[in-house]
Amino acid sequence: MSVDVDKLWELQTLMSQLGEREKQMAMKPEAFAVIDDEYQAANTEMTRLSDQLEQIAKERRKVDGELMDQQELLKKYQGQLMQVKNQQQYAAAWKEIDATRKHVKELEDSTLKSMSESDEIQKQLDERKAGHGDLQARHDKAHAEWQSSLGDLRKEAEDLRKRASAIEAQLPERLKNEFHKIFRQRQNIAVSRVLNDSCSTCRTRVRPALMQQLKRGELVYCEGCHRILYQEKTSS
Repeated sequence: MSVDVDKLWELQTLMSQLGEREKQMAMKPEAFAVIDDEYQAANTEMTRLSDQLEQIAKERRKVDGELMDQQELLKKYQGQLMQVKNQQQYAAAWKEIDATRKHVKELEDSTLKSMSESDEIQKQLDERKAGHGDLQARHDKAHAEWQSSLGDLRKEAEDLRKRASAIEAQLPERLKNEFHKIFRQRQNIAVSRVLNDSCSTCRTRVRPALMQQLKRGELVYCEGCHRILYQEKTSS
């Protein structure tokens, strides 16, 4: 089992180095970060304006439908006005007509207001879009320059991936799965070196019986942090 633990330690080292390379590749240089922030803010603002236009259009459709209903209702009341037989019915009919006319006016005003708001938002959106092509070009150029500068890091990362894969291919499936499970759950440290008879990660002292198991090449877990323990071989 000692050979497997040695390989696990090597695998963890490679994966840690790979993680550093990936972190470096993900870190935006200041020159690109500035224009990327501007680009993302512009996209966010255009999305917000587009969403506003969509919401206004949705509300207008609802108002237009209600307006049509009220206009039909007004026609109905006006028709009924010709059929009233006494003053009381006449007054009641006019009351319905006045209330409906008032509602129609409110709906028409609402439509005009939403049209005005829509036109203003569309104007802002058009202005944003007019300058977006240049911003997109500057963003793409800066992004391409950044990605081009990552050539060496990419090669290093790819080499580390290949070396890690080669080691994984030599490990028993159960051990490989156990390693990755602990690696994910324990802040990317699945294997902890034993230093001065203690786990170097959590400082828990390793009992003598476990130290003997380690020396025999058995798989041993830290009783404190439950990571796989690794003791570097000493030269004889």
